Amino acid sequence: MTSINPIHNALPSVQQIAQAFSQAAQTYDQVAGLQRLVADDLLARGQALHTGKILDIGSGTGYVSAHLASKADVMSVTGIDIAQGMLDFASSQHAHDKLSWLLGDAQNLSSALGTRRGSFDTVVSSLAIQWCSDLVALFSGVAQSLTPAGVFHAATLGPNTLHQLKWAWAQADDYQHVNEFVAKQALQAALNQHFDDVELVTKEVVLGYDTVQQLTRDLKDLGASNHNAQAAPGLTGVGRLRRMMQAYESLRDENGQLPVTYEVYFITARQTSGRANKSRVSS
Repeated sequence: MTSINPIHNALPSVQQIAQAFSQAAQTYDQVAGLQRLVADDLLARGQALHTGKILDIGSGTGYVSAHLASKADVMSVTGIDIAQGMLDFASSQHAHDKLSWLLGDAQNLSSALGTRRGSFDTVVSSLAIQWCSDLVALFSGVAQSLTPAGVFHAATLGPNTLHQLKWAWAQADDYQHVNEFVAKQALQAALNQHFDDVELVTKEVVLGYDTVQQLTRDLKDLGASNHNAQAAPGLTGVGRLRRMMQAYESLRDENGQLPVTYEVYFITARQTSGRANKSRVSS
Protein backbone atom coordinates (compact mmCIF):
# COMPACT_ATOMS: atom_id res chain seq x y z
CA MET A 1 0.00 0.00 0.00
CA THR A 2 1.27 3.47 -0.83
CA SER A 3 2.30 5.37 2.27
CA ILE A 4 0.16 8.44 2.93
CA ASN A 5 1.67 10.90 5.34
CA PRO A 6 -0.28 14.17 5.25
CA ILE A 7 1.58 16.82 7.17
CA HIS A 8 0.56 20.08 8.65
CA ASN A 9 2.63 22.58 6.69
CA ALA A 10 5.99 21.99 8.39
CA LEU A 11 4.90 22.25 11.99
CA PRO A 12 7.67 23.00 14.49
CA SER A 13 8.91 20.38 16.92
CA VAL A 14 6.81 18.62 19.51
CA GLN A 15 8.92 20.38 22.15
CA GLN A 16 8.01 23.82 20.79
CA ILE A 17 4.31 23.02 20.72
CA ALA A 18 4.49 21.51 24.22
CA GLN A 19 6.18 24.65 25.52
CA ALA A 20 3.53 26.91 23.96
CA PHE A 21 0.67 25.00 25.55
CA SER A 22 2.44 24.65 28.91
CA GLN A 23 2.83 28.42 29.02
CA ALA A 24 -0.86 28.83 28.17
CA ALA A 25 -2.15 26.43 30.85
CA GLN A 26 -3.09 29.11 33.40
CA THR A 27 -5.01 31.26 30.90
CA TYR A 28 -6.44 28.55 28.65
CA ASP A 29 -9.80 28.00 30.33
CA GLN A 30 -10.48 31.75 30.53
CA VAL A 31 -10.54 32.10 26.72
CA ALA A 32 -11.48 28.57 25.61
CA GLY A 33 -14.97 29.39 24.32
CA LEU A 34 -14.57 27.59 21.00
CA GLN A 35 -12.82 24.67 22.68
CA ARG A 36 -15.69 24.26 25.15
CA LEU A 37 -18.32 24.47 22.42
CA VAL A 38 -16.60 21.76 20.39
CA ALA A 39 -15.88 19.57 23.42
CA ASP A 40 -19.53 19.73 24.51
CA ASP A 41 -20.64 18.87 20.97
CA LEU A 42 -18.22 15.93 20.84
CA LEU A 43 -19.42 14.66 24.22
CA ALA A 44 -23.07 14.96 23.16
CA ARG A 45 -22.45 13.14 19.88
CA GLY A 46 -20.65 10.31 21.66
CA GLN A 47 -22.84 9.67 24.69
CA ALA A 48 -23.41 6.05 23.65
CA LEU A 49 -19.76 5.57 22.65
CA HIS A 50 -17.96 6.85 25.72
CA THR A 51 -17.88 3.83 28.03
CA GLY A 52 -15.43 1.53 29.79
CA LYS A 53 -11.77 2.52 29.78
CA ILE A 54 -11.15 5.78 27.96
CA LEU A 55 -8.01 7.48 26.65
CA ASP A 56 -8.24 11.26 26.14
CA ILE A 57 -5.58 12.46 23.67
CA GLY A 58 -4.50 16.05 24.15
CA SER A 59 -6.37 16.25 27.44
CA GLY A 60 -5.21 19.81 28.12
CA THR A 61 -6.74 21.32 31.25
CA GLY A 62 -8.84 18.19 31.78
CA TYR A 63 -12.29 19.45 30.77
CA VAL A 64 -13.26 16.41 28.67
CA SER A 65 -11.51 13.90 30.93
CA ALA A 66 -13.29 15.16 34.05
CA HIS A 67 -16.67 15.11 32.33
CA LEU A 68 -16.16 11.52 31.19
CA ALA A 69 -14.93 10.41 34.63
CA SER A 70 -18.24 11.57 36.13
CA LYS A 71 -20.21 9.05 34.05
CA ALA A 72 -21.36 5.87 35.78
CA ASP A 73 -20.55 3.59 32.83
CA VAL A 74 -16.96 4.84 32.55
CA MET A 75 -14.41 2.73 34.41
CA SER A 76 -11.36 4.96 34.03
CA VAL A 77 -10.05 7.93 32.05
CA THR A 78 -6.40 8.45 31.16
CA GLY A 79 -5.57 11.94 29.94
CA ILE A 80 -2.42 12.17 27.83
CA ASP A 81 -0.79 15.44 26.79
CA ILE A 82 2.60 16.63 25.54
CA ALA A 83 2.51 19.70 27.79
CA GLN A 84 3.54 19.12 31.40
CA GLY A 85 2.06 22.49 32.33
CA MET A 86 -1.35 21.34 31.11
CA LEU A 87 -1.13 18.08 33.05
CA ASP A 88 -0.08 19.91 36.22
CA PHE A 89 -3.02 22.29 35.88
CA ALA A 90 -5.48 19.47 35.12
CA SER A 91 -4.40 17.40 38.11
CA SER A 92 -4.74 20.44 40.38
CA GLN A 93 -8.27 21.18 39.15
CA HIS A 94 -9.79 17.71 38.84
CA ALA A 95 -9.60 15.14 41.61
CA HIS A 96 -11.35 11.87 40.82
CA ASP A 97 -10.36 8.26 41.50
CA LYS A 98 -11.16 7.36 37.88
CA LEU A 99 -8.71 9.95 36.51
CA SER A 100 -5.02 9.56 35.74
CA TRP A 101 -2.63 11.75 33.75
CA LEU A 102 0.19 10.80 31.42
CA LEU A 103 2.90 12.85 29.73
CA GLY A 104 3.39 11.67 26.16
CA ASP A 105 3.31 12.38 22.44
CA ALA A 106 0.15 11.29 20.60
CA GLN A 107 2.33 10.43 17.60
CA ASN A 108 4.19 7.86 19.72
CA LEU A 109 1.35 6.31 21.71
CA SER A 110 2.81 2.81 21.80
CA SER A 111 5.82 4.06 23.72
CA ALA A 112 3.77 6.28 26.01
CA LEU A 113 1.18 3.62 26.89
CA GLY A 114 3.46 0.60 27.21
CA THR A 115 1.52 -2.40 28.49
CA ARG A 116 -1.77 -0.51 28.32
CA ARG A 117 -1.84 -0.79 24.53
CA GLY A 118 -5.00 -2.51 23.32
CA SER A 119 -6.86 -1.90 26.57
CA PHE A 120 -9.02 1.14 25.82
CA ASP A 121 -12.67 0.86 24.83
CA THR A 122 -12.77 4.44 23.56
CA VAL A 123 -10.15 6.94 22.48
CA VAL A 124 -11.38 10.53 22.44
CA SER A 125 -9.69 13.75 21.39
CA SER A 126 -11.08 17.26 21.20
CA LEU A 127 -9.16 19.86 19.17
CA ALA A 128 -5.73 18.34 19.69
CA ILE A 129 -4.79 16.16 16.73
CA GLN A 130 -4.54 19.16 14.39
CA TRP A 131 -1.15 19.83 16.01
CA CYS A 132 0.17 16.41 14.94
CA SER A 133 2.41 16.45 11.87
CA ASP A 134 2.32 12.67 11.27
CA LEU A 135 -1.30 11.56 11.06
CA VAL A 136 -0.43 8.03 9.95
CA ALA A 137 1.70 7.49 13.07
CA LEU A 138 -1.04 9.04 15.19
CA PHE A 139 -3.84 6.85 13.85
CA SER A 140 -1.65 3.74 13.95
CA GLY A 141 -1.09 4.37 17.66
CA VAL A 142 -4.77 5.02 18.25
CA ALA A 143 -5.76 1.78 16.50
CA GLN A 144 -3.22 -0.19 18.55
CA SER A 145 -4.44 1.35 21.81
CA LEU A 146 -8.06 0.25 21.26
CA THR A 147 -9.72 -3.05 22.12
CA PRO A 148 -10.98 -4.99 19.06
CA ALA A 149 -14.44 -3.44 19.44
CA GLY A 150 -13.10 -0.02 20.41
CA VAL A 151 -14.08 3.35 18.94
CA PHE A 152 -12.04 6.45 18.09
CA HIS A 153 -14.09 9.62 18.51
CA ALA A 154 -12.47 12.98 17.88
CA ALA A 155 -12.87 16.58 16.79
CA THR A 156 -10.24 18.43 14.80
CA LEU A 157 -9.94 21.51 12.59
CA GLY A 158 -10.09 21.83 8.82
CA PRO A 159 -8.34 24.24 6.43
CA ASN A 160 -11.21 26.75 6.31
CA THR A 161 -10.48 27.62 9.94
CA LEU A 162 -9.66 31.32 10.51
CA HIS A 163 -10.07 32.03 6.80
CA GLN A 164 -11.01 35.66 7.50
CA LEU A 165 -7.77 36.20 9.40
CA LYS A 166 -5.79 34.52 6.61
CA TRP A 167 -7.41 36.80 4.03
CA ALA A 168 -6.76 39.92 6.11
CA TRP A 169 -3.08 39.05 6.50
CA ALA A 170 -2.81 38.34 2.78
CA GLN A 171 -3.74 41.99 2.19
CA ALA A 172 -0.74 43.03 4.30
CA ASP A 173 2.14 40.76 3.22
CA ASP A 174 3.07 37.40 1.70
CA TYR A 175 4.03 35.57 4.91
CA GLN A 176 2.03 32.79 6.52
CA HIS A 177 0.59 34.18 9.75
CA VAL A 178 -2.17 31.64 10.40
CA ASN A 179 -2.02 27.93 11.13
CA GLU A 180 -2.87 25.61 8.23
CA PHE A 181 -4.85 22.45 8.88
CA VAL A 182 -5.22 19.19 6.98
CA ALA A 183 -7.99 18.86 4.38
CA LYS A 184 -10.77 16.30 4.78
CA GLN A 185 -9.50 14.10 1.94
CA ALA A 186 -6.04 13.75 3.51
CA LEU A 187 -7.55 13.11 6.93
CA GLN A 188 -9.83 10.45 5.44
CA ALA A 189 -6.91 8.77 3.66
CA ALA A 190 -4.85 8.58 6.84
CA LEU A 191 -7.79 7.18 8.84
CA ASN A 192 -8.54 4.58 6.17
CA GLN A 193 -5.09 3.06 6.62
CA HIS A 194 -5.98 1.93 10.14
CA PHE A 195 -9.78 1.85 10.42
CA ASP A 196 -12.45 0.07 8.38
CA ASP A 197 -15.50 2.13 9.25
CA VAL A 198 -14.85 5.88 9.19
CA GLU A 199 -17.38 8.68 9.45
CA LEU A 200 -16.38 12.33 9.00
CA VAL A 201 -18.91 15.07 9.70
CA THR A 202 -18.17 18.74 9.02
CA LYS A 203 -19.56 21.59 11.09
CA GLU A 204 -18.82 25.29 10.65
CA VAL A 205 -18.69 27.38 13.82
CA VAL A 206 -18.65 31.18 13.49
CA LEU A 207 -17.78 33.33 16.50
CA GLY A 208 -17.98 37.12 16.72
CA TYR A 209 -15.26 39.39 18.10
CA ASP A 210 -15.32 43.10 18.90
CA THR A 211 -11.72 43.71 17.82
CA VAL A 212 -8.91 41.96 15.96
CA GLN A 213 -6.71 42.49 19.01
CA GLN A 214 -9.14 40.44 21.09
CA LEU A 215 -8.95 37.56 18.61
CA THR A 216 -5.16 37.52 18.39
CA ARG A 217 -4.86 37.82 22.18
CA ASP A 218 -7.20 34.87 22.67
CA LEU A 219 -5.21 32.77 20.20
CA LYS A 220 -2.03 33.59 22.11
CA ASP A 221 -3.61 32.84 25.50
CA LEU A 222 -4.80 29.49 24.13
CA GLY A 223 -1.28 28.62 22.96
CA ALA A 224 -2.77 28.45 19.46
CA SER A 225 -1.09 31.39 17.78
CA ASN A 226 0.89 30.66 14.62
CA HIS A 227 2.86 27.40 14.96
CA ASN A 228 3.83 27.16 11.30
CA ALA A 229 7.51 26.96 10.50
CA GLN A 230 6.87 29.35 7.58
CA ALA A 231 5.73 32.18 9.86
CA ALA A 232 7.03 35.70 9.33
CA PRO A 233 10.52 36.11 10.82
CA GLY A 234 10.91 38.38 13.82
CA LEU A 235 8.38 40.97 14.90
CA THR A 236 5.57 41.88 12.53
CA GLY A 237 5.94 45.51 11.38
CA VAL A 238 3.48 48.12 12.60
CA GLY A 239 2.52 49.02 9.03
CA ARG A 240 1.72 45.43 8.08
CA LEU A 241 -0.25 44.92 11.27
CA ARG A 242 -2.26 48.07 10.57
CA ARG A 243 -3.03 46.94 7.01
CA MET A 244 -4.18 43.54 8.27
CA MET A 245 -6.47 45.12 10.85
CA GLN A 246 -7.93 47.54 8.31
CA ALA A 247 -8.65 44.65 5.95
CA TYR A 248 -10.36 42.63 8.70
CA GLU A 249 -12.47 45.67 9.63
CA SER A 250 -14.02 45.52 6.15
CA LEU A 251 -15.55 42.16 7.15
CA ARG A 252 -17.46 43.49 10.17
CA ASP A 253 -21.02 42.11 10.04
CA GLU A 254 -24.43 43.72 10.52
CA ASN A 255 -24.21 43.07 14.26
CA GLY A 256 -20.97 45.01 14.49
CA GLN A 257 -18.91 41.85 15.06
CA LEU A 258 -15.80 40.58 13.31
CA PRO A 259 -16.60 37.01 12.13
CA VAL A 260 -14.16 34.21 12.97
CA THR A 261 -14.82 30.86 11.30
CA TYR A 262 -13.72 27.46 12.57
CA GLU A 263 -14.18 24.41 10.34
CA VAL A 264 -14.62 21.42 12.66
CA TYR A 265 -14.39 17.77 11.62
CA PHE A 266 -16.02 15.18 13.90
CA ILE A 267 -14.49 11.72 13.47
CA THR A 268 -15.99 8.36 14.42
CA ALA A 269 -13.79 5.41 13.45
CA ARG A 270 -13.93 1.69 14.16
CA GLN A 271 -12.07 -1.44 13.19
CA THR A 272 -14.25 -4.26 11.88
CA SER A 273 -13.27 -7.87 11.38
CA GLY A 274 -13.73 -7.77 7.61
CA ARG A 275 -11.50 -4.75 6.98
CA ALA A 276 -14.15 -3.71 4.44
CA ASN A 277 -12.69 -0.20 4.27
CA LYS A 278 -16.13 1.31 4.48
CA SER A 279 -16.26 5.07 4.89
CA ARG A 280 -18.91 7.72 5.07
CA VAL A 281 -18.30 11.41 4.52
CA SER A 282 -21.00 13.97 5.15
CA SER A 283 -21.20 17.69 5.57
